[in-house]
Amino acid sequence: MIAKSRRNLLTHFASQLLITGLLIGYVSFVLWLGMRLIVIFSGAVIVVLAIASWYVQLKDQKTNSADTSANLLETDVFYGHIKYLENRVPDACQSLWRSVRQQAVNIQQIAIQISQQESTLTPDLLETLHTILDLIDRLVQALQVTEKVQTSHYRELAKQQLQSSLNRLQKSQDQLQELHDQIALDNLGQPTLTTSSLISTKLQTLIAENNKGILKN
Repeated sequence: MIAKSRRNLLTHFASQLLITGLLIGYVSFVLWLGMRLIVIFSGAVIVVLAIASWYVQLKDQKTNSADTSANLLETDVFYGHIKYLENRVPDACQSLWRSVRQQAVNIQQIAIQISQQESTLTPDLLETLHTILDLIDRLVQALQVTEKVQTSHYRELAKQQLQSSLNRLQKSQDQLQELHDQIALDNLGQPTLTTSSLISTKLQTLIAENNKGILKN
């Protein structure tokens, strides 16, 4: 995920910055108070405790993030993400946003139904929902830019990004609905590992297409 990779890079940079700052502070602390055993020891303890506290916080954040990711098929959790994005939508774009929000809800409901019918596809469905949220995030950014920029050239670029995200959302919904219907029909007969594997491949193709659309924007 793009957003996840960005967060990982920022976290890594913040960690390096913190450690560098603590080491510089430690050296300055020792030079200021003098090279005495109590100064060296107490300064080292402060640095170690600060670094340990930072990594404990990072571990908690990663755990919470993993829990949230694993629960995207839960309606309340998914809606929480949508609500967060909704808070960034300009007032003038609320009409379009209501349509997008309903489409996102429909997509998640289809994903839930597929997961209930074929639980082995759950990891692929979770990844798919992540790309849906990323697409909507890009869409919201396009709405914000459209409202802010004045020049016709950049307004047109923002509108193109907006339309691209809308198109990808519609294609995602159509493809998921098609897979849902295929599974429903297959379940009337004898479900096979080949069918499950084929649908998983189609989901991975959908994920790749969504990620390509996000990168292109």
